[in-house]
Amino acid sequence: MGKFNILDIMNEKTREQINQGTAAGFREITLEYNDIVKTEHNSYTMDDLQELATGILMGGLQEPLVVGLVDGKYLLSSGHRRLAAIEILVKEGHEEFKMVPCRYKVQSMIEFRMAILIGNTFNRKMTDFDLMNQARQWKEVLTQAKKEKVIALERGDRIRDYVAEILKEPPEKIKQLQAIDNNAVDSVKEEFAKGNLKTTVAYAASRLPEDKQEDIAARAAAGQDVKCDEIRQQTEKKKKDKAEELKAADASDTDTTEEEKENARKLHAIKMLEKYYTYLNDEEVGILERMLEDCKRRKREYAIEEG
Repeated sequence: MGKFNILDIMNEKTREQINQGTAAGFREITLEYNDIVKTEHNSYTMDDLQELATGILMGGLQEPLVVGLVDGKYLLSSGHRRLAAIEILVKEGHEEFKMVPCRYKVQSMIEFRMAILIGNTFNRKMTDFDLMNQARQWKEVLTQAKKEKVIALERGDRIRDYVAEILKEPPEKIKQLQAIDNNAVDSVKEEFAKGNLKTTVAYAASRLPEDKQEDIAARAAAGQDVKCDEIRQQTEKKKKDKAEELKAADASDTDTTEEEKENARKLHAIKMLEKYYTYLNDEEVGILERMLEDCKRRKREYAIEEG
């Protein structure tokens, strides 16, 4: 499996070939409809299936389905609405449609997911909520593909920059969408998905405490027009309150022992880890687990000595 530059998929002809299964390496095959596996990575809408089924009944299947042969299974890449329509026809007794013409290619799971994303990204109009989901999936796929040395990235370039290039969006917008995806509470995401919160507003809300986010989501659900400036004021107030809190802590340092200061520093570090725990890698988690066991051991030892 050779390397390729991810930006090559921006070529319109290449995208079309992958989506139709006419690119190099695809072969013709006929599969029973039950042998074609639909995966969780398919995210198309499934509208007007009965109408499509009638069209296939009258005129036949005009284009083969596109599948990836991954670990011995034929996974559906393109044509999920047509497959759903064929399932309707077979259930109605039209068994002549049980055998489905397909184009397939042997692929790794990463190559298959990339093909799915190409279909989703370039063949449908997306809302900003859709873009948020696409950005997450592209980041996952590109990160894994880079790890498996499937793709070639320029040294120093960030995955986010490639995601922005693929989605044809400014890097700053991708940053905002990723922040919403990572930090917004579910209710904010729901209102964002419905279009009741604009991207900039949802991003600003994602930087607030959860209870404040819930309030904003409730107001948006009630039809109120929440403005960015209002949220920024809340954010600034939060920063100001924090600064005053730190100032007050500094002012009382003369009444605080060195041991209390050190304990406060440790507690602050632990609280920050709790806030950013999702960014820990496996090695760092392992270190923390060993630190915890060591602390437990010392506590037991000190307890014995004190007794």
